[in-house]
Amino acid sequence: PRLEFHKRGAEHPQWKGGKINVNGYIAIRVYRDDFFYPMITKQGYVPEHRLIMAKHLGRNLHRWEIVHHKGTKYPKGSIENQHDNRIENLQLVSEDRHNQITILERRITYLEEQIKHLTRA
Repeated sequence: PRLEFHKRGAEHPQWKGGKINVNGYIAIRVYRDDFFYPMITKQGYVPEHRLIMAKHLGRNLHRWEIVHHKGTKYPKGSIENQHDNRIENLQLVSEDRHNQITILERRITYLEEQIKHLTRA
């Protein structure tokens, strides 16, 4: 019997447009001839929010640069917010700044819950 070659990418029968879900975030398949290829993960994908920010800036992002979802339309931490990759909802930050933002957002959420609890009493 003749060996069949394995079809890849758009030729594969299970092709879904090069998008996958990784930990709740959309990731895009990027190939060797793409300018943004240096940003790929070991699996050959780039998280969509990082790719959108890189295209917006016109350069590849460094590994230590973090693209933060601001939560302008959907609640912070929600799947909807993780999929909201409009440039208006994205912010490029350092790891230290991202940690500060996360701590402040969690504190605000906690205080808002306390206010709701106190106003019900």
